[in-house]
Amino acid sequence: MSLQHKMEQMPGYLAARFTGAGVPEEAWRQFELIAENCKRTSNNKLLIDTTGFDAKVSVVDRFFLGTSLRIFAGRRIKVAFVCRPEQIDPERFGRLVAHNRGVTAEPFTDFRAAEEWLLK
Repeated sequence: MSLQHKMEQMPGYLAARFTGAGVPEEAWRQFELIAENCKRTSNNKLLIDTTGFDAKVSVVDRFFLGTSLRIFAGRRIKVAFVCRPEQIDPERFGRLVAHNRGVTAEPFTDFRAAEEWLLK
């Protein structure tokens, strides 16, 4: 099964859900399309759900993930990631890289916590 993503308008934010299996780069390639959809729908809050996405993620991948998130900083889009516990790096390296590029982004394992942070 290859990577697929679906976007859904939620109350107060746009949700992008990734499912399937693949390499992390496949997801990053979708960020520009997702950012354009946020602009078109006047959303400055985005929840990216990767709980259904299966990919091996290296430290280098986390660096490129954080770097590719800067497209959201340029459009002032706040991003919450909902991930499975094993998908979150305990060092939160990708988050650090993203923050260093001006991105407001946080990873969560709990959907409600992600939504609460996003809607603050």
